[in-house]
Amino acid sequence: MWAAALALLLALASMLSLGNATAARAEYPMPQPAMNCDKPWVILSAYGTGEYDKDSSTGQIYPYGDVGVNNTYVRALVSALADRHVTSDELTVRNLPYPASAANLPSWFPWHLGPDDYPTSMAEGWQKLVEAIQFYSACASRPTLILLGYSQGAQVVKNAIAQSVIAGNQRESDEIGAIVDVGDASRYNGQVGLAQRGYMTTLNPDFSVGTADVDHGGLMQRLPVPEVFAGFVGDGRYFDVCRTDDAVCDESAYPGSSSWQQKWLTDFADSGFVGADPPHVSYRDYGDSASDNLKAHAVAADTAGRAVAAAIRQRDIVHPGPTPPPPSGTPEQTWATDVHVRTAPTTQAAVTATLPSPTTVYVSCQEHADPVTSGGVTNDVWSYLPAQHGWLSNIFLKGPAWLPGVDQCAGPTPGPPSGLYKCSIGGNPNDWCAHVTDIAPGSYLSMQNSPDYDHGHNAYYQGHNGNQLITYCWTTGSDDADGTGDHYWFSVDDGANFSGYVNDRYLTTGTYAQWSKIIKHC
Repeated sequence: MWAAALALLLALASMLSLGNATAARAEYPMPQPAMNCDKPWVILSAYGTGEYDKDSSTGQIYPYGDVGVNNTYVRALVSALADRHVTSDELTVRNLPYPASAANLPSWFPWHLGPDDYPTSMAEGWQKLVEAIQFYSACASRPTLILLGYSQGAQVVKNAIAQSVIAGNQRESDEIGAIVDVGDASRYNGQVGLAQRGYMTTLNPDFSVGTADVDHGGLMQRLPVPEVFAGFVGDGRYFDVCRTDDAVCDESAYPGSSSWQQKWLTDFADSGFVGADPPHVSYRDYGDSASDNLKAHAVAADTAGRAVAAAIRQRDIVHPGPTPPPPSGTPEQTWATDVHVRTAPTTQAAVTATLPSPTTVYVSCQEHADPVTSGGVTNDVWSYLPAQHGWLSNIFLKGPAWLPGVDQCAGPTPGPPSGLYKCSIGGNPNDWCAHVTDIAPGSYLSMQNSPDYDHGHNAYYQGHNGNQLITYCWTTGSDDADGTGDHYWFSVDDGANFSGYVNDRYLTTGTYAQWSKIIKHC
């Protein structure tokens, strides 16, 4: 009996939240072009119960549902992707073709009740979403998916990713860059880690950060997030938003329990009916970031930003950056520890790199220069190492004083290579590095405290041409000091003592097309 009452309540809730109680429901959803593999990014959006995308009475079109929550989060995701240089030409946004209904009534019935009951509608939704994920995972181009769900749509998304054909299949699960669920009717607060890691956002009625009660959760279901998407600290792909006064996602009684049957009707009514902006529909910003609901807009923007960052990270796993070419030159072996590579073939020159232990280096040429003595042996031959952009005394190389098969250097010292390369100056051989370049004679490069020249710099670091720096991530900021208009900055580290920001103008990072595929956005 309570199931029938639930269907009625959801129907009533749809009347309230949609504000179009007299409009006939259109066929779900409006026809869309067939899925294809043309775009590298796809947002799949599942809206909530009773929503529709076209009012058959007025002809009004609601691309992402007529409540406005999905529309708010779609716009936030598109904006966050644009911030990461994903253009509209690289992105497809699709609605999930499922009934989003609450009762087994004809589709023409008013108040958006039909055509299916809630469990049937939800099951059809997750099955359709699984099919879509499988379609895109079969694409040779392997587009990155961002799944977005609201209310019943969030429960659809959660059930789809919980299926073994998705969570238990690496190709399918790898395809999903991020998941965003809002007002999830299947929220599970008891899952250890999600709230603590910041993946579940629980809001008080005033939109301040609240606490997720582990005994509360979804009105219809309590379903945990598969671990493959929950991840560890910093690498999860699931993001969730719920208000404490929204009984759809924060009901106190467990679904189906006797206490739930006695109170869910009142709780859901309070969530969906009370006030000018009921809690369950308050996640929207009315299509305008300057609207009354600025706090909802800010939450959507923050959630979208974190979700897109996770999706970029996941895309880098599926589509790794190019492997750097092997170093040029003749391979030779060092024998000593903490050997300095210098900007010129003399012990008086600045150190451009330090080799902490015996390793392989690549030598392009050698020449007679400043004598170096070690262990009672003197050698005046130095070799040039292109990868380190510096000189190493042959006294530290295995073999004779003059290396056989290596040419004598002719002409000026080779310039620094263009493009990022792997280096281990910070102890991690997988770090991406670049050399300092374009520093005028008598000057030096400073590390700024932020990506501009207005917030001070490290007073101790002085970078010179040829010095190596680890590049961790990139962002945008002030134009370079020479006024060439380069507004890209890198968070860098010298591998020893200093870190900060350096403008792209003064690093041998190569072109944006090269480094943007390798280095993450800060």
